[in-house]
Amino acid sequence: MLVPLMQSLAEVDAKIQTAGRVALFLDFDGTLAPIAEDPTAAQLSPDVREVLRRIAQQEFVVTTVISGRAVEDLYTRIRLDGIIYGGNHGLEIFGRGMRFVEPAADARRGQMQRLAETLGAGLRSFPGVMVEDKGLSASVHYRQAAADQVPAIEDAVRYAVASAGAWFRLQPGRKSLEIVPRTGWHKGAAVQWINRQLGENGLLPIYLGDDYSDEDAFAVLRNAITVKVNGPIATCARYRVPDPYAVYQFLLWLEGRVARGGTDGRAFSLSG
Repeated sequence: MLVPLMQSLAEVDAKIQTAGRVALFLDFDGTLAPIAEDPTAAQLSPDVREVLRRIAQQEFVVTTVISGRAVEDLYTRIRLDGIIYGGNHGLEIFGRGMRFVEPAADARRGQMQRLAETLGAGLRSFPGVMVEDKGLSASVHYRQAAADQVPAIEDAVRYAVASAGAWFRLQPGRKSLEIVPRTGWHKGAAVQWINRQLGENGLLPIYLGDDYSDEDAFAVLRNAITVKVNGPIATCARYRVPDPYAVYQFLLWLEGRVARGGTDGRAFSLSG
């Protein structure tokens, strides 16, 4: 059963105080930034960017933003030093001296591009659909499509992916379908890889995410602080917050804990 984070700050704080270091993981769309009708319009608010900048300056916390967006796109929307960027659901990672591209996914860039082109041509008859080629993966966004056309859109995408052979798989997103290579790599594997680079002894992961792809990370972080943002779907996360504004409030609280040696967990409230 999900526990509201607002009711558990003392418990979270106790774990932080006994940790050697905190590894903070944050999804972007729907977590740091509200979901936008047009995916290209999503942006980080100045307030969220500023608290991220302050947290990134703290030696005690290593911050990773991990997203389905291509890593270049993700970096362009944040542009902060001292942060690790995980793009394409963790298939590509860079920052703080780390650099990783999943080899099998990298080898299939050409096939992914051809599949995205096929989908783009095949879905032109559906207004409001956008196919995004992200290099290592692709997204079919249908947030702006008519609701009665969604089943036909999903069928067309499934058919195209199945016709491409066994190289790719579909995973659901927020009003989107994500096409990813069959590599066994996902956000959970990426989080484990990053934690190994940091040295897992005494490391406390804190992960906040709202999407289906974040469940892979929740599942592997069994003893961590895992927070589901919004969404009624079944989840492996332990805690919940209602929206990106509550994520911002939590980040303010966390920044206060690590920057000033502690502020009372009752100094603000997280609604929901």
